[in-house]
Amino acid sequence: MKTRGSDKTPLLQRMEVAYLQDLSIYWSNLLRVNNLMVILNISMFFLTGLVAQGYYFTFISIGLLTLVAITTLLPIPAFRKLGYYLFCLSIELLALYFLVSSAVYWVQMGGKL
Repeated sequence: MKTRGSDKTPLLQRMEVAYLQDLSIYWSNLLRVNNLMVILNISMFFLTGLVAQGYYFTFISIGLLTLVAITTLLPIPAFRKLGYYLFCLSIELLALYFLVSSAVYWVQMGGKL
């Protein structure tokens, strides 16, 4: 059911209103998770030397996390849009996929160098 003067569904409108009410909470939590994932990547794979063996999923994960960090720092008007947040969240989830894939590889290798 569409509202008059808008092409958005009532559910989408309610989601956008809820997003705008808690905007700072969503972005701060996304940045905290981003920082935690960067620390995990570095401590699990760079400090153990697994990256030196030619495994590149860690670099992809850190690159995606850097992209999220940069897009959250850009002062653009889209920052208050739900779609922009969902875009950044999807990149974060993709980086999480590469982090988990790296962890699975690390476990299969026995956690050795």
